This record gives sequence, C-alpha cells and structure tokens, in this order.
Amino acid sequence: MKALVFNGPRDIRYESFADPELRTANSAILKVSKCSICGSDLHMYHGDNIGNAAYTSETPHFCVGHEFIGEVVETGKDVHNFKVGQKVLSAGGTGCGDCPQCLVGKPLQCRKSTAFGLSPELNGGQAEYVCIPNADTTLLATEDSMSDEHALLLTDAMTTAYFGITRSDVQPGGTVAVVGLGPIGLIGVELAFILGASRVFAIDPVASRRDMAAKLGAIALDPGDDAVAKVMEHTKGAGAQSVFEASGASMAIAACLPLAARNGTVSFIGIPQPHDTLSMPLIMFKNITIRGGICQVQETWPHLVPLVQQGRINAPDMFSHTFKLSEGAEAYRLFDSRDDGVIKITIEVD
Repeated sequence: MKALVFNGPRDIRYESFADPELRTANSAILKVSKCSICGSDLHMYHGDNIGNAAYTSETPHFCVGHEFIGEVVETGKDVHNFKVGQKVLSAGGTGCGDCPQCLVGKPLQCRKSTAFGLSPELNGGQAEYVCIPNADTTLLATEDSMSDEHALLLTDAMTTAYFGITRSDVQPGGTVAVVGLGPIGLIGVELAFILGASRVFAIDPVASRRDMAAKLGAIALDPGDDAVAKVMEHTKGAGAQSVFEASGASMAIAACLPLAARNGTVSFIGIPQPHDTLSMPLIMFKNITIRGGICQVQETWPHLVPLVQQGRINAPDMFSHTFKLSEGAEAYRLFDSRDDGVIKITIEVD
C-alpha cells in the first residue's frame, strides 16, 4: 500500500509500506477514506519527545497518523459489532489487542495503550489501510447524519477538547480562559459556552485563530500583549475560574497558572516536553486544582455524538485545507508553518 511514513524529523514521505494484517482475532482492517494531522503529531515531526519516546533520524520507520475514518474490509473472528462494508471512525488510540484488559473491552487500561502512528508497534492511519486492534471498542459506526468533518473530529480533536474543558470545572456563569487556539482550543471555546460559561478568554499568537474564537463569542487576546494582565483587568483582578491549556507550547503552559483565579482549576492536554515545569508556590498559595491527561476517546462518544447529531456543537470552519495522501509532506509543512490561515487539514486517500 501507499502511506505517509516517518523517516526522521521533518521527513514525512509518501511511499510504499507493507499491507497491514490482522494482529489479533478481535482486530479489523480499515480502508481509509480520509485522515487528518493532529497538533501532537508535530512533536514527532519536530523530533521532540512524546512521553518517553524521542523522535530522531534513528527512529524505526512507521506509518503516521491517529485521526482517520474509512470502511471495514476485513474482520477477525472475535469481532462482533462490525462487518465488512460498514463506514466507521476510529478512536485515536487503543491497546495491544490481546492482554486481559483489551480482551474484556478496556483497551485504555492496557499497559501498552498508545495512539496510532507513534511507533512501529501500532502503525497509523495516514495510509490506504490500517489494522485496528480491539475493533469492537475502538471503532464507532458513522451515520448519514454525521459529516466526514465531524467524524474526523470525533477521532480525537473534539473528544480531547471535551475531555480537557470538562476537567477544568466550567461552572454556569463562570469565567474560562482557553490557551491555544488550534482545533482543540477552538472547539474548547464552543464547548465552554455550551457548558454555561458566561465569558471565555481565548489566547493565541495567530490573528486568524483569534478571529475565529471571537466569532464564537470569546474575548480574543494576543499573548504578546500581556494577556494575563488583560484577563485580570477584565475580571477586576480575580482571574479565570477555569483554565484550559490546549497547546503544549512551553509559553502556553507557563501562562496558565498566572491566569487562574484563587481556588480555580487548570486542565492541561497539550503534550509537554521534559523541560516544562509548573510553579509549586502558585499552585499552593492560590489553591489551584491541576488536572492533566490523555483523552479516553471512547468514553466521550456517548456525550458528544448526540450533541453533534442535534446541531448543538458545530465546530465550524475547522478544516481549512484539503490535500491528497500523495501530498502529505506538503500538508505537514503547511500545518507546521501555520501559514495561509491553516487550522486543520483533510487528507483524502484515493
């Protein structure tokens, strides 16, 4: 098959790769129709760390990508909820497929649980085909009422936004600050209002992204214009009761505690680097609750799918550019550059 393959930092290539095979009896093979690039993929693209994994030119080659939708073309004998020909979306990660946790339908408790497309252990879906372990718990059937764009967002971006914003303890009438206005942050702005926030501050250095947040009703701020001071001015020195960090950039992480109100909550979902730290004095003396973690995608679907189907959440204009799979290297370059108003990219798989 053809796939986008990691060959080292800033070296994503469209090339031939071995066809996937069923890993376990509860696996399925998916023919990918569309996929997308996540902001966390850029850590790998830059040669940074994701957890304990460091991405260098010596890293073994693998198919990248954990946001993809497609059609089931093969199933193992222990797959019961899906059949060949079904249109599905996949959670962005799963487990090994054959440990006790995976076999009882809890792949996120697997010791080897990981995202697709981070290593040869679980090749990704920016490819013509991909193997899905734990198919019954990793896949979700799509319906005609669900657009391809919403289906792609439900693989990771929308679910991570929901995971992060709900863990920031948004209160009816409360004040929220969203730091980082990529797709996850922008969806977080929309979700904050859905959850009852009366005021949302949206902080990002990219003007086009601030404009999108302003259209959603947020007060958009440039971090270079001392956003912390402006939030304090707007809140008469109180700060934001809920802070949602949706970037992973070191400057974004560092801005969150100063933005938070006393007894506030800060929720981190951006992938940090080893040098990123938080101020213990600020946490202690402001009584700040800190939460961080990786979204358990499947657990958010019962909450989000009805909101999508009923038009309660729209995530408008998230996909700004479309590329073919063969143009994947350029898609990564553009997404990394943040040029041309890029927000999120659709990659069509022929």
